[in-house]
Amino acid sequence: MLTSALPASTGSLLPPSDGAAPAVLSSNGLFERALIVEDLDEPREWLADLLPQALPSVRQVDAVATLALARERMREHAYGLALVDWGLPDGTSEGLIAELVAARPGAVVIVATIHDDDMHVFPALRAGASGYILKSQPQAVVMAQLRRIELGEPALSPSIAVRVLQHFRAAQGALPAAAVAGAGPAELRQLTDREIDVLRLIAKGYKAPEVAVLLGLTAHTVSSYVRDIYRKLGISSRAEATLEAARRGLVA
Repeated sequence: MLTSALPASTGSLLPPSDGAAPAVLSSNGLFERALIVEDLDEPREWLADLLPQALPSVRQVDAVATLALARERMREHAYGLALVDWGLPDGTSEGLIAELVAARPGAVVIVATIHDDDMHVFPALRAGASGYILKSQPQAVVMAQLRRIELGEPALSPSIAVRVLQHFRAAQGALPAAAVAGAGPAELRQLTDREIDVLRLIAKGYKAPEVAVLLGLTAHTVSSYVRDIYRKLGISSRAEATLEAARRGLVA
């Protein structure tokens, strides 16, 4: 089921724009072969195992760790279904999502990540993602969200659905839309509340598995947070993280 070497072509995600009811996906082969793009071993294997359980029409899963490897696969196969992490070692998946959308009409791309903040959610949806789920949720919840796509419904975590509603309310005048979507350079340097929690503990000398226990997260989730903290702050070591935490008043 899980493969690691076959190249593949492209897949697209948007539903038909003519208002027609979605096709029965399992009957037209759209989901027979799926692509997972996730750089961490544990969540990549977890998603590869979970996907066919949630969607029995998935017969083969190609799983890769980088954008470059994903594009190699896409040269040989047009994917009807893809689960992609947002932040990868060689960039964000924004461009990859758009390529998948353009290549196979009717295909579904779902962002599977740990981030539920606006500066991740809205760029992903603008790029063409038709779903956004959080890997930190229990397995049963993720499976239920994935099953929705065979009904032609978007796979959205509840907190993401709330953000989308808030965004449209803001666009109607409750708040400036930019204040909700916030994607400027200054915002990219800001950390979410959870990232601040992780930074504080890392700066205090805790290792990633210890941080996971203290915050009630999995080790791979903490590793993802650390990677994103380093990227946002432009640092590459625990020592630099400690200095940054001290500058922010997070540690004495």
